[in-house]
Amino acid sequence: MIKIQLVVPRKDYINPAWKTFLDSYENERSYMNIDKVSFEIEELVIPVQELHLHQYEADVIISRGLLSKKLKEFKLHMPVVDIPVQGIDLVKSLFLCRKEFGKRKVAVIGASNMIYGVDNLQEIVDLEIEQYYLNDLSDIPHLVDKAKSEGCEVVLAGVNTCEYARKQGLQAKIIETSVDSFHQALSEAERLAVMSRKEQKKTQRYQTILDNAYEGVIAIDLEHQITAFNDAAQRILLVDHPKLIGEKIENIIVKSELLDLITKPQDYKEDLITYRSVQLSVKKVAIYLRDNKVGDMIAFQDVTGIQEMEKKIRKRIYLRGHVAKHSFDNIISESNIVKQTIETAKKYSEVDSNILIFGETGTGKEMYTQSIHNYSKRKNQPFVAINCAALPENLLESELFGYVEGAFTGAVKGGKKGFFELAHRGTLFLDEIGEISVNLQSRLLRVLQEKEVMRIGDDKVIPVDVRIIAATNKNLLEMVKNNEFREDLYYRLSVLNLHLPPLRACKEDIPLLVKSFVDKCAPSAQPIHITKAALKRLSEEKWEGNVRELQNFCERLAVLCKDNIIDTTDVDAYLPKQNYLFLDTNESASNESGIKSLQKSEKEYLLEILKKNHFRREDTAKQLGLSRTTLWRKLKKYKIEV
Repeated sequence: MIKIQLVVPRKDYINPAWKTFLDSYENERSYMNIDKVSFEIEELVIPVQELHLHQYEADVIISRGLLSKKLKEFKLHMPVVDIPVQGIDLVKSLFLCRKEFGKRKVAVIGASNMIYGVDNLQEIVDLEIEQYYLNDLSDIPHLVDKAKSEGCEVVLAGVNTCEYARKQGLQAKIIETSVDSFHQALSEAERLAVMSRKEQKKTQRYQTILDNAYEGVIAIDLEHQITAFNDAAQRILLVDHPKLIGEKIENIIVKSELLDLITKPQDYKEDLITYRSVQLSVKKVAIYLRDNKVGDMIAFQDVTGIQEMEKKIRKRIYLRGHVAKHSFDNIISESNIVKQTIETAKKYSEVDSNILIFGETGTGKEMYTQSIHNYSKRKNQPFVAINCAALPENLLESELFGYVEGAFTGAVKGGKKGFFELAHRGTLFLDEIGEISVNLQSRLLRVLQEKEVMRIGDDKVIPVDVRIIAATNKNLLEMVKNNEFREDLYYRLSVLNLHLPPLRACKEDIPLLVKSFVDKCAPSAQPIHITKAALKRLSEEKWEGNVRELQNFCERLAVLCKDNIIDTTDVDAYLPKQNYLFLDTNESASNESGIKSLQKSEKEYLLEILKKNHFRREDTAKQLGLSRTTLWRKLKKYKIEV
C-alpha cells in the first residue's frame, strides 16, 4: 500500500476538484486503485507557518502553490508533487473574474510554480493583468498593496492572499484546482511513489549488506564528501557521529596514514596500516561511472578481528561436529586404581606432550581421551577422533592428511581438509594406532616432527598445532621388536603413557557400573531393582570385553527382565553361554593344539551368531559384548566376509 499525503492550508482547500475526483472514480476517500497500484491518501491541514513543525510519513506528498514550494525547500526524504495550475485553469479563473467583476485590472498573485506566464493570457481573456510572485506569507501585504497602488481592482490568488485583499477593499477570486489538474498530480505522485519504493528497497538492501559486512566500508566522491560509511567502519575506527553522509572525510577521520590513503588520487592500493594503534588490512578501489571516476571506496578489517574470525570459522564450520562430549566426571568408579589413573590423566592434561594410552578392548580409551581434552587448555578447540583400524590404508591416508582437487579418482571438487588440519589447535585422537601400515607410520612421524602437513597431491606444507593422543590394545614394544611398528614413532607417541586398568582389576566398581547402566537403559520410567545376589553374580563374571561388554549386557538385562526386577536367574539366562571363547588365545590356551581348537570353536560360534543376526555387524557385536572394532578384527582373522 502506497501512502500519499495531501498537504493543504485549510479544510476543503481543493474540495471541488477533490469531490469531483472521488465521485468520478466511485470509490472511498481513503483508498484508491489507479493502474492496479493500491494507495491511500491522507489529507493534512497545515498552515504555511507551521509546516516545519510537522512530521511527514508518506511515500510522496502532494501540495499546491506556496505550501509546495516551502515543502521542497525542507529537502524531505520523500518527493513533493505540485498540483499544477495549468493554463486552462488560469484562463477559466480569469474568465470568471471578467464575468463577475467586469473588465477591471486583475492582479494575479501566487508562487512562481502557479502563475508563471499568466501575463501572456491578456489578449485571450481581454483583461489587463499584472503578475506578482509570492515567496512567503509575509510578502502578501506588500504585494497586495503594491497591486492596489498600480491600479489593480481584482486579486486572483490563493486563500490567504484573497482574504487580505478583501480587507483592503479589493475584489478577490481564488484560483481553483481543476479535476484534471488534481488527477495529473495524483498520477505523477503515484509514478514517483512506485519509483521511490523501488529505490528505497534497493538502497535499504545495499545498506543492510554494508552494515552487516565484517569489513569496514567507506566511500567518498571527488569532493571528499562521504557517500557510504557502514557500521563496521564506525566500530573499527571508533567513530560516533550523528550524520556521516555528506560530511567531509577530513572532518571524521583524524590526520593519519589512513586519511592519506583515502584522499590521495591513486586508483588502487592494498596495504597494512595503523590507525589509532589498530592495525588494519586496507584495500582501496576507484569508483567509475561510464568510464569517468566519481569517487573512491576503501574496505578494511582489524587484523585482530581477522584472527578472531578465523578462530570462529574453524570452530563453527570446518570443525563442526568435532567435539569432546565426556569429562572425568563421567567416569564411574570407587576403586583406588581407577582414581589414580584419573589423577595421572589430569596431570597429563596440563601439558601438550603426546600421550599413548594402553588398554584392553572396552576399557574406555576414548572416554579418557575426551576427558583429557576437556580438562586441558585446548578444551575450547576441536577434538577429532579416527579409528585407524576401521579404514583401508589409502582411505586412512586421505582422511589424515587431506588432498587437493584431482589428487586421485573420486577426489571431491576443491579438495578436502585432513584430520590434522581439522584438529588445528585442538586434539587428534588416533585409536587403534597399532593397525596403521609402515608407510603411513613414516608420514605420521614426519608430521609429528615438523608440525606441518602436506595434502595428497600438493606441494605446499600447512603448519598445524595439534596435540596427539594415541591408543592401542596391542603390545607396541613387541611390535617394535618384530619390525611391525617404527621405534622412532613409538617414542614420539609415548612421551606420556597411560595404562587403563581392565574391569577385573577393579571389580568393586561393577555394582556401581551395573546400576548406572541399567538406569540409563530402562525402557520405562519405573526404576529397575537389582538384587544383591545378581550384583554378586555379575561381579564374579569374567568381562573380557570390560566396561563395554558389561554395558551391553546391562542393556540386555534392562530390556528382558520381568516386573522391573533383575535376579541371578536373569543373569544366568542371558549371559552368552560360550562367552569364554572370546579370550586372548595367549592367556586361554597353553599349547598349540589347544589354541587351534579354541580358534575353531570361536570361528564356528561367531558364524552362528552372525547368522542369527542376519550378518548385521552391529547386532552381532552387541550380542557378543564386543566393540565393532574387535568384531572387525575377528572377522579379518578368520577371513569371514560380511
